[in-house]
Amino acid sequence: TRWHCHQNAALRNSGDNIDTHQARVAAMCIDLAAFIRHPLWDSDLPHAALHHDEAERILGDMPGPAKGRFPALSAAYAKAELQVLTEMGLAWNLTRLEADMLNLCDKLDAWEWARDHGVTGPEWDVARAKLRVMARRIGAENWLDARI
Repeated sequence: TRWHCHQNAALRNSGDNIDTHQARVAAMCIDLAAFIRHPLWDSDLPHAALHHDEAERILGDMPGPAKGRFPALSAAYAKAELQVLTEMGLAWNLTRLEADMLNLCDKLDAWEWARDHGVTGPEWDVARAKLRVMARRIGAENWLDARI
């Protein structure tokens, strides 16, 4: 499950899981690609979006605040994720733009899930501001504005 360590009970008990999260992220990536007119016919982006959190089945989900507070632990976790994904036969090659698109959609899905479960406050305002910066970098500000 996602949000298992979140302090807010609405998120902690929201029932979100990696399968539905990955499906939502994939749908967002396809929509975003169409918006910015980025072709996907030979892109690994849809595959990466559908499987980007598969390693969590083995490793569990490390909460974002823990990653931010303990960079060395975050780096070790990222290395372990890559190893597990490789062992699962999951690999993709993304351009810098596609990696940014996946990151934006992954973070946006979390923000939307929190919003839809009534979770608001300063931490989510900061997250929304970061989403805007990410969207601006790839020319998707109007796309983001339509969602948030």
